[in-house]
Amino acid sequence: MTLLVVFGGLALLTLIGLLIAFSLGAVGLFGIFSGQLPLMSVPLMTINMAETYVLVAVPMFMMMGLLVEKAGLGQIIIDFAGSTVGWLRGGLAHVNVIDSLLFGGISGSSASDVASLGTIIIPEMARKGYPKNFAAALTASTSELAVLIPPSIPAIVYGVLANVSIAKMFLAGILPGLILAGLFMAVNHIMAVRNQWPILEPFSVSRVATLGVKAAPALTIPFVILGGILSGIFTATESAAVAVGIAIFLTFVIYRTVSWSETWDLLVLTCRRTAVIMLIVAASGTLGWYLADRQVPQALANQLLSLTHNPALIRILLGLFLILLGTMMSGMPMMILMVPVMMPILPMIDMDPIQFGVTLVVAGAIGSQTPPVAATMLLTCVIAEVTVEDMWQANRWFILATTIVLFLVMFIPALSLTLPRLLG
Repeated sequence: MTLLVVFGGLALLTLIGLLIAFSLGAVGLFGIFSGQLPLMSVPLMTINMAETYVLVAVPMFMMMGLLVEKAGLGQIIIDFAGSTVGWLRGGLAHVNVIDSLLFGGISGSSASDVASLGTIIIPEMARKGYPKNFAAALTASTSELAVLIPPSIPAIVYGVLANVSIAKMFLAGILPGLILAGLFMAVNHIMAVRNQWPILEPFSVSRVATLGVKAAPALTIPFVILGGILSGIFTATESAAVAVGIAIFLTFVIYRTVSWSETWDLLVLTCRRTAVIMLIVAASGTLGWYLADRQVPQALANQLLSLTHNPALIRILLGLFLILLGTMMSGMPMMILMVPVMMPILPMIDMDPIQFGVTLVVAGAIGSQTPPVAATMLLTCVIAEVTVEDMWQANRWFILATTIVLFLVMFIPALSLTLPRLLG
């Protein structure tokens, strides 16, 4: 009953237009009042969630994403990706996937991916004869690779909420991200052969080398981040500061595409985007406390076990529930809501917390493409100037591919746990 009240309250407040951070806080406060819990503890719970040290990485990676976005690295990466896969049938569609795979490893944000690459590649695909709704759907879906390929901001938030290693979360998303990119390219190939979409350019080793040298400084960012963490030179939080330093050097010294006068605007925008995430995280403290006091995790576990003791069936039900939940709220609030509920249940279905974290990230990616919330999908519709209905006709195949990856992660632990165990 408590969980129904929480979900119903969040859905109602979100539908009437209240910001998700305030919705979380309002539902949490309602629970505190109804449960007659001490109000003096509310500020303490809120502050404890927001002042976690590893969350320092969030504004750092936000700043890095804005720097590479303003630096115009999107076009550089598009050119390099075109030289590597442009010779395939439907080459520009494959370039879209590789772009997001590489740019996601630099920005860590699907919104930055869409804003930087979408404004370039969607019009270009339309000029080459690709349906605009397909170009928009592909761009929106591939942008979600940024939340799997490190550095991933949702992975940082999950690490804080679930008290797991950020470095392991970074590593855990790599294989699922590569598999998802492969499935996107498979969909592209089928569509390209069916519609006889053109080859972008013939393969040339010299062109790959030339453009690779130009793109190499930007592409060093994810390797420096992961290499530094795995070698023990710096922590995952410290890696964010290193990444910002590299991005500043590339932007103002190497590529020189941003003037120093624009720095203040970048800082202001970073603060605004960070504030959105931090408000959500802070509001989750009160709600999590209320759920724990009401023993919601234990009640949910008992309900699941009353339906079935089969771990596989429980995982299927959980996966379907996460997909449904993702259509009603964005990935971050869903993660904040589900982590305190599910953590005590994971041992009962033999699921590792790292594995569940990747599952939540993928489920959030599906939700960001599925109406009515569909944050990334709606942003791309604005950029591409297409309707949601038109975009959905093409996007459903990419959503199906993402759903396949969701259940692969849930049922094959090695996909998310192999790299953390080998390299961690």
